[in-house]
Amino acid sequence: MSRTRKSRKPGSAPISANKDDRKKAVEASDKRIKKKHGKAPGNRQKEALVKQNQGSSSSVKKDPRIGNKTPIVLTKLPVSEKQAAPKKAKKAPIAAIRMIDNHQAYEDEMYAIEADEKVQEILQKQEDEIALSETEIEYFNLKMDRHSTLREKLGLDDEDESEATDKQNSEIDEDALWDKLDNNNFSEFD
Repeated sequence: MSRTRKSRKPGSAPISANKDDRKKAVEASDKRIKKKHGKAPGNRQKEALVKQNQGSSSSVKKDPRIGNKTPIVLTKLPVSEKQAAPKKAKKAPIAAIRMIDNHQAYEDEMYAIEADEKVQEILQKQEDEIALSETEIEYFNLKMDRHSTLREKLGLDDEDESEATDKQNSEIDEDALWDKLDNNNFSEFD
């Protein structure tokens, strides 16, 4: 190949196609056409012009940059009766509630608390007057509260039983004491 020197003269260089022509030739090949997303730039003004041309009956020109002009209500409107109850949903029927007798379960739980080894150890420490830790006290109080609620649910309240027997014994004792006082001879003590 022969070598040609570079020259600044316009006629000596080979003439080639413009860049635009080359791009068009390349695009025409098997390249996929890209999908366009969004609106083209300046589209807002173009749409306004198109709308003005179509609806030329309105003499007022609108700026497309200005949005909706409908007034916004800032106060609370009174609720009408029709709007208050729009639709009532159908309620599904509810099954009847049955009370389950947990008498046996309550008794079992109460006997389990009474047979609890940790509670028995705490009771033994109390009888021996040994100091208890806070965790032992909390555990004991929790179990005894549950025990007392179970006794109330089962109707086994110690206080009621003991008060009833105390009243009977006290009535018998008072009567016996009065009889003894009335029938005794004070001369025996002289």
